[in-house]
Amino acid sequence: MVAKRWEPVAKDSGGNDVISSDNPMLVLVSGILLLGGIGLFISWGLTHAYPAT
Repeated sequence: MVAKRWEPVAKDSGGNDVISSDNPMLVLVSGILLLGGIGLFISWGLTHAYPAT
């Protein structure tokens, strides 16, 4: 089984792609979740970088 390389959706592929430029609401929600997760990870890392011992 050959793995298919992921490519950005530039054309209509029959609606099989969940996140594409045709659905800006999903792009917006996934971007907010992604940036929120990155922010949470950074804040968690900064609070645990210097333990209070």
